[in-house]
Amino acid sequence: MKIYVKDGDFVIPGQLIGENINCNLEYCIVEGNKVYSTVEGLVRVNRKNVKIIPSFGGYIPKKDDIVIGVVIEVLPSGWVMDINSPYLCIMEGEEATEEVFKSNLKDFFDVGDIISAKVSEVNEVNSCKVVNPKKLIGGIVVDVNPKRIPRILGKKRSMLLLLREKTQCRIIVGQNGRVWIKGENTPIAIEAIKKIEREAQTKGLTDRIERMLDEKLGMVKKKNEK
Repeated sequence: MKIYVKDGDFVIPGQLIGENINCNLEYCIVEGNKVYSTVEGLVRVNRKNVKIIPSFGGYIPKKDDIVIGVVIEVLPSGWVMDINSPYLCIMEGEEATEEVFKSNLKDFFDVGDIISAKVSEVNEVNSCKVVNPKKLIGGIVVDVNPKRIPRILGKKRSMLLLLREKTQCRIIVGQNGRVWIKGENTPIAIEAIKKIEREAQTKGLTDRIERMLDEKLGMVKKKNEK
């Protein structure tokens, strides 16, 4: 086994990643015992496992993903949701009530409602179903590149915890490239998230985000003390 990249490296299409290693095949190609990247992206290395996070791309639903969706249609037996993807997403009425056909489903979720939910099924054409819906009241939804979500979460959710702790905002991150934010310091949280999105491929980002948050929040505190 040989790995020719380090954790956090940026790779390009055709670059040799390693030999006799495990790599996510959607973004790698294997020729003999050699593994090459097929995209531009950030490398994550864990022993003999290598994962490439592409720089760009839309969201494809995956089972167990947490997504933030918007209800776009109320059906007799459920809801159709926009999850920032070209693929159809359905939430069945049983997620809200046992008496689906005796209820007005608009009383539970209506067009325009913002919901966080978990992807429970994905079929062969990438249409999906979601479960465990939670209506998100108020707040702001920020769209980001879905491929940047791992960086916004951070290792062991460290970046997300930093954002929540510093801004004191409620923040829910959907793996479909949507982030819901609610709190007094929402503008600062948005600025930090957009900075993470822009600089996701660079090293030392967590320290820069922490310094930025301390500076911005310090300015707000001084202004409020006047």
